Amino acid sequence: MPIRKPLADLIRPKDLSQFVGQKDLIEEGHPLYQIIKKHVPISLLLWGPPGTGKTSLAQIIAREFDYPLATFNASIDNKAKLTQIINTYPYQSFVLLIDEIHRMTTTLQDFLLPYLENGRILLIGATTENPIMSIVPAVRSRCQIFEFKTLSDEDIEQVLVHALKEVFHFKDENIDREAVKIIAISADGDLRVALNLLETIYAVNEDLSVEEVTQFVKGQHFAYDRKATKHYDYLAAYSDSMAGSDTDAALYYLAVLLKNGDLPSVVRRLREIPYTYIGLANPEQATQIVIAANQAEKIGMPKAKYPLMFATMLMCLSPKSGVFDEIWQKLDEDTDHPSNHPMPRGLRDMHYKHSEEITGGGLIDNPFAQPFQIAKQNYMPKGLEGKRYYFAKDNASEKKFEQQYLKLHQYIYGKDYDKEGNNYEN
Repeated sequence: MPIRKPLADLIRPKDLSQFVGQKDLIEEGHPLYQIIKKHVPISLLLWGPPGTGKTSLAQIIAREFDYPLATFNASIDNKAKLTQIINTYPYQSFVLLIDEIHRMTTTLQDFLLPYLENGRILLIGATTENPIMSIVPAVRSRCQIFEFKTLSDEDIEQVLVHALKEVFHFKDENIDREAVKIIAISADGDLRVALNLLETIYAVNEDLSVEEVTQFVKGQHFAYDRKATKHYDYLAAYSDSMAGSDTDAALYYLAVLLKNGDLPSVVRRLREIPYTYIGLANPEQATQIVIAANQAEKIGMPKAKYPLMFATMLMCLSPKSGVFDEIWQKLDEDTDHPSNHPMPRGLRDMHYKHSEEITGGGLIDNPFAQPFQIAKQNYMPKGLEGKRYYFAKDNASEKKFEQQYLKLHQYIYGKDYDKEGNNYEN
């Protein structure tokens, strides 16, 4: 008995006119469409969630270019397999589809380089991770990168209806559109999942009624891959919701992350973001959040959810301040070329012989010998004397810190300065 192809393979699009989704890339006049239709021999890195058409598009490209298509899975295949593929086509160009290219070793990526340069291989790399982070620069520079987006429910419904008609021979009037919609929604943007669902439900009951579909999908749980881009989307949504003070959204994304077993990432975020988003606006609460995150790590799931909910809600309910990012931007500019701003001689190291004579190290007023234990002397490098980096945000805690900061600044330098370090008295 011949092997029956999966439904996803049976209805793969044969050309761009049949391709569903990614309209901003492959509709006429758009960049990827032009590359394919004009036969521009440039390698591509296609990244995005699974089931969005990356493999199908690689097959279409091979057909359009009239090139042989070879496939390589970076998760399970090795250099011997890659060498065998290359030797199969010694005198012609071919399309090489590398699935999960983000898992390909640096050594194997480097091995590809000469074949990409001489045009023998037209590489189509498919990945769920941003290639900026996983593909070596030498390979990346020889490719164009296109991001594939999650398919809409409507896109998936369109393909499901097509499959019902073409493969299962349904007439249009016999298709329960509500049942199709439930399958599409349950697939969460992954066309492959939707087609597998359709195929399985059809095998159980060919009627494909709303009741049958609802009952089946109720027991399906579509967890995301912790190594995939979607995982980082949830982490970003969790962090951004706390930054935006939306308690309910933050708790929702926390639950998604914990139900998918990612306690470590949540703990790491809660150790870092109190300093990023709260900082001086509520230092005591920032400390409480970090303590709760550490405690959650010690307890482990399932009880860890309680200190994590506590920490998440404190993050949302606390006053916020992004002042540290603003301070760092100014510091980043001023410290690009430290040699342009020599430090005062007296601040130099004095812990080696003759340091005072050679560099002037240590020849500075001892602050502990001065009134209030503060020396009225310049500590800033040349050209930055008296410059201010800290300007408080509008919250009660920072305003208190600012008052103390300004008293010290004005006592040391005698004058106040604006955001650019200019003397207000000038």
